[in-house]
Amino acid sequence: MSINLHALMLFYHVALTGSVTEASKRLNISQPAISAQIRNFEKQYGMILFEKKGRNLVLTPFGQKLFKPTEKLFILEEQIHTMIEDYQKYPKGKLRISGNYLATSVLIPKWASLFKQKYPEVEVVISTVNSQTAFDSLHHYEVDIAIFGNSNITTQTSHSLQCLELYSDEFVFVVAPNHKYANRHISIEEMIREPFIMREEGSTTRRRLVEVCEAHNVNPPKIELQFNGLNEAIQAVVAGYGVSYVSLLVASQFIQRGELATVEVDGIRLTNKIVLCSHEPAYLEEYIRDFISIILKNKA
Repeated sequence: MSINLHALMLFYHVALTGSVTEASKRLNISQPAISAQIRNFEKQYGMILFEKKGRNLVLTPFGQKLFKPTEKLFILEEQIHTMIEDYQKYPKGKLRISGNYLATSVLIPKWASLFKQKYPEVEVVISTVNSQTAFDSLHHYEVDIAIFGNSNITTQTSHSLQCLELYSDEFVFVVAPNHKYANRHISIEEMIREPFIMREEGSTTRRRLVEVCEAHNVNPPKIELQFNGLNEAIQAVVAGYGVSYVSLLVASQFIQRGELATVEVDGIRLTNKIVLCSHEPAYLEEYIRDFISIILKNKA
């Protein structure tokens, strides 16, 4: 038996707004029609979805259970609707790009500029997140392209995804130029005794730092300052406090200006592949394929 998706949609909006009145305004459907269809839906399946508390409707325990998958269903519907809209509006679509800080601050600006010169009517939306979130956003069709560090992220969860390596980056320990360890060779034991400034848990560099410590049988360092942005973490190190573990592609500009110095830690040399992931070309609008072409031609 097929489910009455229209009634399920009405249930979703009443649950979301907390009242039939608000759902009626949002959907432009009369209150009696909404109430009647929800009652019929409840009667059809022998269940109670709402109970009255004051002026509001609240979900019953089963209503709460039903709401979670229903919410996912209609969020997915919105995403599908957006995809179709973009396709119909071509070349006035929207290009959604998700990337880690390195990608969105160092790599993507040039590529986005070149793209907009060719496609001025396409809206470009760029979001900065950690690497895992960037990949998850792509996997769930929330973005069109994800660019991130591929450390311990399984990119083969879907046969429809295509990932290309853009760069082989390196992780480095950095300090202010006047730090006692600036431009020196030291042991991992010495390094981890220093106060660390890092990104949030879930970031690629944070995970790699933990892996380095585990591989050398030492406890991870104490994170004295934590930021949601890599630039903020680097600026704190530039100001003279603590050390950090960062991408060389990001740190190189600060090192060249004399604002940061590296520390060579004995026996530690870790690389980080920067990858571009998208869905298979056959599933992409022409302008998304063109953006990937622009990247491949201008990634040097």
